[in-house]
Amino acid sequence: MVLELIMDRYINFAEPIGSGTIAKTIKDRFSSATIRNVMADLEEQGFLYKPHVVAGRVPTYKAYRYYVNRLSALKTPGKKELQALETMMKPHYSYVEEIMEDASKVLAAISKYTSIVVEPKVDMMLFKEVEFVKLSSRTVLAVFVTSSGMVHTRMVNTDEEFGMNMLKSMKTYMNEKFSGVPFYALKQGILEDIRKDRENYSRLLAKVKDTLETIIDEEDTREIYLEGASKIIGVPEFTDIERLKGLFRAFEKKEKLLKLIDGCLREEGIHVIIGSESDIKEMSDMSIITSTYRIGEKSFGVLGVIGPIRMNYSKIIPLVTYAAKTVTNILTMV
Repeated sequence: MVLELIMDRYINFAEPIGSGTIAKTIKDRFSSATIRNVMADLEEQGFLYKPHVVAGRVPTYKAYRYYVNRLSALKTPGKKELQALETMMKPHYSYVEEIMEDASKVLAAISKYTSIVVEPKVDMMLFKEVEFVKLSSRTVLAVFVTSSGMVHTRMVNTDEEFGMNMLKSMKTYMNEKFSGVPFYALKQGILEDIRKDRENYSRLLAKVKDTLETIIDEEDTREIYLEGASKIIGVPEFTDIERLKGLFRAFEKKEKLLKLIDGCLREEGIHVIIGSESDIKEMSDMSIITSTYRIGEKSFGVLGVIGPIRMNYSKIIPLVTYAAKTVTNILTMV
């Protein structure tokens, strides 16, 4: 009980907590001396530490992990927050990218922290159709469209010239045979048809297969929508300008962020990464709360909030959950 009171107070006020403050909070049910002994025990166990010799105590990373793992009283998002999320349901989005961008803006606004939205991995997304646009005698633009409307384009350079009829025929064949198939299976299906030497498509198919591999394998090309980075300015933990600069540099390390966020795809639902658990040195004083959103049966993306370890988890976790559900609902209607 004492640790929870300390956590709640520190989250709200960002100041070291003394035994007298806790005694007043619980209306002197225990003496300051008793609480002081409890706090000393908690410090010995690694849950609290003293930032200064005379100051009160503050929670450690261990305390935050303990606190989050046992958090039960989650706050339902308020009327304003819910209305902000509901406004996303009204616009008619032409592109999935617009949904991602809007979600990041709304989540940053209602959480008052930095938001992050990462589009799903391509390999599990469903192929809808392809279009081939001839740019020159030996250059073709391949436009791949997923079932959710996401578009991936690649230039295909060929060793020989392919006529418009061949490209049209190839498009019809791929759209009829593979529509609704995950991209990883699409690549395998094309490979099997190359082995069968299906008509005279094999040479062009080989180029398409190579193109698909670049789309699937180049995971670092996925878009990250980061909004509200400036909201960290003014947070007590980041009054040091050098620490703030380091954090902004971390936000620019797209590959590291993707690797970190992809770890949240192992299971559906909420994930909380606290402090040094992120393995990104500059974010050791930050926490990341994420949730998966769904596109179709097997394809997932991740969205979440990045804030100080001292953020209000009981408030932010439900916001992230509702935002993920909203994005999932919108994507089912696209």
